[in-house]
Amino acid sequence: MKKNILSLAVASGVAGLAVSAQAAMYVNPEGTGEVLLFPYYNAQNGNETSMHIVNTTGDAKAVKVRFMEYVNSQEVLDFNLYLSEYDHFSFTIFADPNGDGAAIVTRDNSCTVPALGAAGGTYPGYTEENADGSITRVQPFLPYQYADDEYNAVQRTMAGHVEVIEMGVLDDEDNDNDADTTEFTPESWATHGSDGVPADCGALVTAWSTGGTWLDDEDTEVEAPSGGLYGLANILNGSDASAYGMEAAAIADFWPTGTASEHTNPGDVLPSLASGDDDALVPNNGNFYTLAFAEEVDAVSALFMAESISNDVMVNADLNGETDWVVTFPTRRYYVNGEDALLPFTDLYDPDSAPNNSCESVIITQIDREESQTDPLINGPIFSPAPPAGEDTPLPELCYETNTIAVNGVSAMNTTVSSTDNVNVAVSVAANAGDEGWQTISFMGTGAAGADEHYMEATTAQVGGEDTDNGTRINGLPVIGFAAFEYTAGANNYGFVSDHKSSVGGSALGD
Repeated sequence: MKKNILSLAVASGVAGLAVSAQAAMYVNPEGTGEVLLFPYYNAQNGNETSMHIVNTTGDAKAVKVRFMEYVNSQEVLDFNLYLSEYDHFSFTIFADPNGDGAAIVTRDNSCTVPALGAAGGTYPGYTEENADGSITRVQPFLPYQYADDEYNAVQRTMAGHVEVIEMGVLDDEDNDNDADTTEFTPESWATHGSDGVPADCGALVTAWSTGGTWLDDEDTEVEAPSGGLYGLANILNGSDASAYGMEAAAIADFWPTGTASEHTNPGDVLPSLASGDDDALVPNNGNFYTLAFAEEVDAVSALFMAESISNDVMVNADLNGETDWVVTFPTRRYYVNGEDALLPFTDLYDPDSAPNNSCESVIITQIDREESQTDPLINGPIFSPAPPAGEDTPLPELCYETNTIAVNGVSAMNTTVSSTDNVNVAVSVAANAGDEGWQTISFMGTGAAGADEHYMEATTAQVGGEDTDNGTRINGLPVIGFAAFEYTAGANNYGFVSDHKSSVGGSALGD
């Protein structure tokens, strides 16, 4: 199997050539797109996750913002965000002081529908006016989608990941009759004035209310999406004085060529990651392969497919070193929530069981700084190359859509670690004997089907617009995430993150 860890510089150089020749969705190395995937949020144990969604274009935009809990990515909050040109929307996910779950808090003036902080319902929001005249808005997360699961605690909202999907560009009604005061002008309503406040967020809420224009026709004055969104986030913990920054993965050309508005009701679960193009542009070995799929969500999965991911591990006791790995499968729910599990995933989710029931076995290999290799299950040094896993050797499993792995059982990000008596957000894995080095998690060759266990089949595969005879298979699992590290020097704590490095392979990708 040919593998490749594609550098950002190479990806950026090749992407410009490939995208101009073939229309398909792709992960934009320049960081902007129509879809943003934030791999993680955490509101446990004093954590607060600050997120920013930025519109780099001169277009006002309608955007769907969706928060997904960690177990099975059930939606816990969803609203429409209306960004003016060059707008910047920021908010923080934190533990709701009036409840047991998570909530978002913001002082941002950008328009949302519904308006954040709205009172009423079982989980009401609230607002507070600040001394400077600004408004703080708090909106709790909602457990309704998983309420019938065996594990339905509101604590399930405390960690997960976030999706942002552009639905279209706002426009104003073209009406030359200056005496007509009934013009529908959503672009103008969403636009901030010199005081930093949009002209009329209430008009956008009215448009979705009984008798409203958008409730009658959701595409009125909304044109095709134009891209140009980027996202970044920071996980902050006051007790540790630590901060972990991360960027959202950006998918460009998510919508098929010729797509018009994809604007939907704020209460609608669409658009989703299964709403876009069915073609994906996937890099490997210096080429970009255009893969076409029968299902649209497979194209998104193909963008993030990896046979394995690699990153550093640092748990040096002299530095109080701690390491977490975040491993998020952003599309898993589309494959494990039906009557049968669908490839590339293999284990169906059972809502009537403990939360950690839809599991994929993985192989974890650790190598210290002197190339001594450790099998965390054996907990001792072994020679390289490592032997194959024995038939009776239990393998570690990743059982959530958003997985937090605390190396040595201590979480750098203060996430609660599961025990034999308590299933929680994080799982533990032992560190190698050297306490510093790197680690690989492999998703291949972990079951009876061997290397064929995790894969997808494209309907066609092309390189540079020409059909390839290499086949149409892409191996692995779709994954995004990072490693977070914390250590102490003197009286100071330091935290930093590193994105995972992926290997990509398959019979359509250079074999």
